[in-house]
Amino acid sequence: MNRKLELRTRWILVTGASSGLGEEMARSIARDQGGNVLVVARRREKLEALCEELRSRYGVQAAFIAADLSRPEDVERVFTEATREREIHGVILNAGVAYWGDALKLEWSEFQSMLNTNVTSLVRLSTLFARYLVERGTRGGLMFVSSVAGFIPVPYQAAYSGTKAFVTSYGQALTQELRPQGVSVTVFAPGGISTEMLDRTGLSNRFKSGDLGMMSAADCAAHAVRAFIHRKELYIPGLLNQTLTLAARLLPRGFLAQRTAAMYRPER
Repeated sequence: MNRKLELRTRWILVTGASSGLGEEMARSIARDQGGNVLVVARRREKLEALCEELRSRYGVQAAFIAADLSRPEDVERVFTEATREREIHGVILNAGVAYWGDALKLEWSEFQSMLNTNVTSLVRLSTLFARYLVERGTRGGLMFVSSVAGFIPVPYQAAYSGTKAFVTSYGQALTQELRPQGVSVTVFAPGGISTEMLDRTGLSNRFKSGDLGMMSAADCAAHAVRAFIHRKELYIPGLLNQTLTLAARLLPRGFLAQRTAAMYRPER
């Protein structure tokens, strides 16, 4: 599938778009590609402000759906509302939550919320939208936002890295199933990004903006949108991140886990 994904005047859905990478991807699609953007996240006021910015500054259409993707009923509603009045051409599944700390201290309800957001909603929405895109025959595309953590076991982010390992594997497998049907799947796997998620987990105290390997959300979004347009099957931005994932294929996983444990172990 060589033809580029055309975004101009097409509707592109982006989840997790109230801040960070998702917000910057929505801006990049509108500003650089002239695409119409349907943004999804929990915080209605953030989405309203973003849509107003995209419409007034870039002259595109923009709409939002306020939804909590850890709730199955909201996941179903997103698909229904997204496709009711517009034709969706591309879907970027970026919503995710993380946890940093001892695995035994992660509350079961928090783990379930993480699993629902990072994995279950991604599988459900990608299934619904893939069927939709195949039926329309418009050669649309999907993007799954994974992480370098999906290639490496990360102690003290055990649950998060496990969910991202699933996203990477599932996305790369789905690529082969959907390509003959005219739908591309891109797995985008960044490393550290300076976002609210880093602040919420407390990792912003450990990894600072400007550190080696850390990217700004805007720079990372530019990489992501280019990979999406060019229908890359797997895209890892940044030389250091590419080196880390290569090492993950070559080095013993136990050794990698020991090294990452030293990096991520909380101070006692």
